[in-house]
Amino acid sequence: MDTDFSLSRNDKKVKVVDLIGKRYIHIMGEFKMNQANCNLNWWWLRLLLIIPLVMAVEAAPANPYIKIDSSSAVTSLLNDALESYKKKEYEQSSALLERALRIMPRHPILWYNLAGVRLAQGQVKRSANLAQKSNALAGTDKKYRQLRVRNWELIARACEGMDNMKCAREAKKRALALLQTW
Repeated sequence: MDTDFSLSRNDKKVKVVDLIGKRYIHIMGEFKMNQANCNLNWWWLRLLLIIPLVMAVEAAPANPYIKIDSSSAVTSLLNDALESYKKKEYEQSSALLERALRIMPRHPILWYNLAGVRLAQGQVKRSANLAQKSNALAGTDKKYRQLRVRNWELIARACEGMDNMKCAREAKKRALALLQTW
């Protein structure tokens, strides 16, 4: 579709050209993309970036550990808890995380890690509650956005463990909504 028209001020010849489904404006030998096309291209780019993230979230097992920047005591307890978790000593791991939570009770990453251990122990309802607490403590802080996505994925797995598919779908939907806001 080619359309010729003249601008009123400088009488420059302008031609709108459709190339491979994209609309360009041809002004005196230059091609410029119009604003609608720019937004359309960004939409496709976001979609291409979101699809692999969604697939990774759904395919990856819930990783209960995220490293934190904190005091040496909390970091040491978290590292010991991770070693216990790797050895499948879940009671020891949860005890160490609870000790770390006594030092820093408002740290959302510690609550997420404890939720992951409880999920590994099969305590699905408790795991979901701990992940919700982690989300509440994380708030809307941008640095905790990935943590909130992981919390929703953990909640979805806990809901699946309780055979509550409606809850699992809702949790996955919230995780996807957080991913799309990036």
